[in-house]
Amino acid sequence: MNAAKLAKYAENPAAFRDDLLVDADGSVKRFGQIMDDWQREDFAAIDPGLMRCAGRSDSDTAVMRAYLERPRGHSKTTDLAVIVIWALMFATRPIKGYCFAADSEQAALLRNAIDVILRLNPWLAEVIEVQKLSVVNVHQTHPGFGASLTVSTSDVASSYGILPDLIIADELTHWLDSAEQLFGSLISSAAKRTGCLFVIISNAGFAETWQWKLRESIRNDEDWIFRRLDGPVASWMTEKTLAEQRRLLPGLAYNRLWLNEWSSAGGDALTKEDIAAAFKDDLQPMRGDERDYIFVAGLDLGLTRDCSAVVVLAVPEGGVAGKIRLAHQKQWRPTLGQKIDLIEVEQYILSLEKQYGLEFIGFDPWQAEHLAQTLEADSGHRRRNSRRLYGNQPWMREIPPVAANLRQQATLTIECFGDRRIQLYDCEPLRRDLNRLRVEEKSYGCRLTSPRDGDGHGDTFSAFALALLMAHEVAGVRPFQIRVLYNPTDNSPPPDPWSDFDRRRAEYEAEESRVRAMPNNRSFNDALNNGFVDLGGNLFG
Repeated sequence: MNAAKLAKYAENPAAFRDDLLVDADGSVKRFGQIMDDWQREDFAAIDPGLMRCAGRSDSDTAVMRAYLERPRGHSKTTDLAVIVIWALMFATRPIKGYCFAADSEQAALLRNAIDVILRLNPWLAEVIEVQKLSVVNVHQTHPGFGASLTVSTSDVASSYGILPDLIIADELTHWLDSAEQLFGSLISSAAKRTGCLFVIISNAGFAETWQWKLRESIRNDEDWIFRRLDGPVASWMTEKTLAEQRRLLPGLAYNRLWLNEWSSAGGDALTKEDIAAAFKDDLQPMRGDERDYIFVAGLDLGLTRDCSAVVVLAVPEGGVAGKIRLAHQKQWRPTLGQKIDLIEVEQYILSLEKQYGLEFIGFDPWQAEHLAQTLEADSGHRRRNSRRLYGNQPWMREIPPVAANLRQQATLTIECFGDRRIQLYDCEPLRRDLNRLRVEEKSYGCRLTSPRDGDGHGDTFSAFALALLMAHEVAGVRPFQIRVLYNPTDNSPPPDPWSDFDRRRAEYEAEESRVRAMPNNRSFNDALNNGFVDLGGNLFG
């Protein structure tokens, strides 16, 4: 790269963008060839503030605040990456920039976008380096040596103490409710330098949130650049892509993510009609002795901040078209200064297993790993002799919150409610969570989230979603049949195989009670292993 071009790019960010090589759907192209007019206009509006931020202008008329509202798929991350690279490459001093993203994944997307541009433009990579938590000017003879952009998530406590030249609020509408305090500290920090550029970029969110109130205030503020796209206008956005999204997403979620329309303060994952149709006035919690049902459960464990919840679902045996019923729900709420009693939770789940003969319990291993191991051990003797279809698989099923599981939970929930395959009794915690359920866009697709409020963080729905994964797995599995060879010598009716099964189960549970009552309080497994009971359940000694 010759000095003349570098000087040109330093004085004209638009010329820099035109010649920049970028990844355009797998092909390398000049950014100027593929930019839409609305992108050029957004960049042009920000450029005076960007040049002042980097020390390339001292104009006191430059607007140093910008709010860009774009739908999904409209180059938000790439355009931010281009802004950051120009600022670090052409800074006249070691400026300090800070980007706060909705979460760690969003933060990684920006770093990755910058890294891709650097690899396609090696002359930039000689000056700028992407590090683990930052992007840095590392060229020691450069006047901007040491200039950096630190990339953080919006769940940090505050930004007080920083002295920024550039602040980026990425995907603001996806920030947590608790991040309002962080945003307040960012605005205060930006005021420390008259040349600090503050850029917000996001898609539409939910009305009556702090982000909505902020957006409305900014929209009418002459000290802010406010630019909004009314729906999908990008030249690269095809009707086929939009049609697929319309099929896959609930209408309200599609309108918010792709049409850039703000949603009501509630949720947009499920329609009110689908939720109302799922609740049946004549349904009550199930007892567990209903025939032709398989019972599964989901466990969401909180300790101090969130509630713990367990949900039991009933799946008709052998039929994928059957309705999935809510059989039972329980929630534990932490009290101020005290944790949820996990022993109480454990004992309650063991009682549910005894009542419903649970086929599986799905759990998030984040805080429930130890409890799951304890439950697996405590209930192992009972499950070996129960009528389980999956006797060779773990009873406690670990479902980590990885992309595939989150995507499947979202798909199953939306499909099951849309197809009216869910039947619920009047369960207020679940009803509340369903009404506040939201679709959140991620790099791997979409997931469902719940805003945190005084009633929790969608804990009952989280347990429901885990149980729904288990229900989907066992739905349609043909149960084994108990067959009795019967050759009567008279006209007596054939024996009832289930009566024999119930009789043997009752005998087993009676022997189990005897073992538990032993003075040394041995577990059944210990008694069996140490020869105090034989395989027929007979006690020795």
